[in-house]
Amino acid sequence: MAIKNLQDLFSESLDETQLTAKQKAVLRASLKLFSDKGFDRTSTSDIAQLAGVSEGTVYKQFKTKDGILAAILGPFVQQVIPRAASEFSETITATTYPSFEEFLRTVIKNRIIFVIDNQRQLRIVLQEIITDNNMRQTFTKLIQELVSGPLGQAITHYQQAGLIVQWPVLRVFRYIAATIMSYAIPVALAGSSINTQKATDEAAEFLLKGLKP
Repeated sequence: MAIKNLQDLFSESLDETQLTAKQKAVLRASLKLFSDKGFDRTSTSDIAQLAGVSEGTVYKQFKTKDGILAAILGPFVQQVIPRAASEFSETITATTYPSFEEFLRTVIKNRIIFVIDNQRQLRIVLQEIITDNNMRQTFTKLIQELVSGPLGQAITHYQQAGLIVQWPVLRVFRYIAATIMSYAIPVALAGSSINTQKATDEAAEFLLKGLKP
């Protein structure tokens, strides 16, 4: 199962709304421009030109750039990120791994590549998560849902096999996620480069030691 990028998932989420064609065009254009140029360096005239509408239409529909950003973040938090997480979970758990190490390496590499491929869109979301408590709570809930699903079951399987430490599954999941994010977040926020294989090897070595029973 191919994991879709965030831009495509966002576009799909808009297609399911009751927004007008012009509103959808404005939001699609805004996400692309905010991702490519940054929020501050994007003007409403830029958005109007890419969306194929008048600048007056942009103001009429969303009032301000902050209003546009809010209209983007809503679907991202409620639909796009959960769908991306669900696709990731289904992709990872569709395969049987001969060892916990191979499972772990697959998870790490998958997520680092995902961040690299979507770093510009993730930059917008991560900046809001850092400053918005409601968004942090939403992501905490998402993590809990992932833990209760196939990914959590996979961790439990390896615990029962005596391959990893007997911590609560949520703690194991957070430990793995935090380690991956220590490599991925600088890429998303600063656009820094990363050697995917080297990062995967380093993160896997660290986690295998930390999760050793």
